[in-house]
Amino acid sequence: MDVWAQIAFGGVVAGIIAQVISGRISRSVKISEFRQKWIDALREDVASYIGATHKWVRKYEEINDIIAIEERDQKDRGELLPIQNEALVILSRIKLRINPNKNRYKKEDDTFLLALEKLLNPGKLPPIDPATIEVSWHEAAGEAIELARRILKREWEVTKQRGQWL
Repeated sequence: MDVWAQIAFGGVVAGIIAQVISGRISRSVKISEFRQKWIDALREDVASYIGATHKWVRKYEEINDIIAIEERDQKDRGELLPIQNEALVILSRIKLRINPNKNRYKKEDDTFLLALEKLLNPGKLPPIDPATIEVSWHEAAGEAIELARRILKREWEVTKQRGQWL
């Protein structure tokens, strides 16, 4: 093989290697972008869910103070149920983002989801103040937010590490 053939062959090999490396970098960048969108969407949904459940618990307390059963049932269907449905839609989006398969974070993720579910179930809130469940709700919301922060931080660290491999 003469010198020009060797140079041409070397150029072809270098081009192929550059393409493979470029493809891997491009893929890593895309995955990082998708992970960042996932993190942002989860953050937004957790905040929206906390807000919706807070509206729900306030309305729940207001309606439960009504003595007349017929009026309470009417307000339950007309005012409380729509807020609950809104919250359940958001909770469903959050659940759909969390990996249901066995993995090293499964226990932490399941604890987080249970903490969120507790916010829409006054029977699962700890009795802190018998006069109001809102006090218990605020404590439970704080716990759910702290768990969400840990998950968001964990996912950010994974995304950041992926970016360092570039």
